[in-house]
Amino acid sequence: MKICCAITACSASPASASKLPFLDAGWEALGGGPADLVFPEEFLGAWEVTSVLTRVDTPLGEEAVPNLAAVRRAQREDLDRRTSYQVAFVRNGTGRVVYDRRFNTASMLSMYYDKTMSFLERISWDINDPNVLILSMPGMSVRTRVTRRSEEFPQTDRIETSEYVESVYDTGDGGAPRIKASQCFTKYKWRSAEAALRDQGPTIVATQVVSDFLTPYDGEQQYLKAMNKPYAQYTYRMAFRRPAISPSSRPS
Repeated sequence: MKICCAITACSASPASASKLPFLDAGWEALGGGPADLVFPEEFLGAWEVTSVLTRVDTPLGEEAVPNLAAVRRAQREDLDRRTSYQVAFVRNGTGRVVYDRRFNTASMLSMYYDKTMSFLERISWDINDPNVLILSMPGMSVRTRVTRRSEEFPQTDRIETSEYVESVYDTGDGGAPRIKASQCFTKYKWRSAEAALRDQGPTIVATQVVSDFLTPYDGEQQYLKAMNKPYAQYTYRMAFRRPAISPSSRPS
């Protein structure tokens, strides 16, 4: 899973969810989609995830990539490399099962930074107003905002989710913030815990495609030329298993 799913971006029509149900309904009516992604009851709780980056594509050609070094680094260091981290799904104020974005963002950040750093304390997020997440790091703050989302259940054991996210990176040095735009599209398939136990396999498997898009901040001509096609795409395969010992003291 690319960390940008928690810390990234994609431009779409402005929208923000509210704590109030009737305002959430209004946000949905404006085309923002569900107020949050809602998952089946089977997803509730903590999971150990193994993830492998299987493909890195540049659909518009490398010349269209604003930060080619980042793509090259992914191809060189991350491709076909197995990573492990923990994610959690929790209940929101309405009792629905949702992605614990604060905990999951902190969990993925711990793979890349000093594990002694307390990322949870650096993340601001409201489970009942889930579209904005703010991360404060030394020398930089990142503000992410979900601008559009959707979910579908093509079969009883499958869910497909999509979120467009806008991320603003601000170094606080007086320069212009950097804007990034992405879509995170994920296909999940799950089975019963009993079936997973029988063959010691994962309970949930998923394929995730993270697409990065140009924005007007990357240059008006390049943005128009891209015609809303991604300049980079990262494809992941993921497997979810229950932890051997479920953490009872997991921060929320």
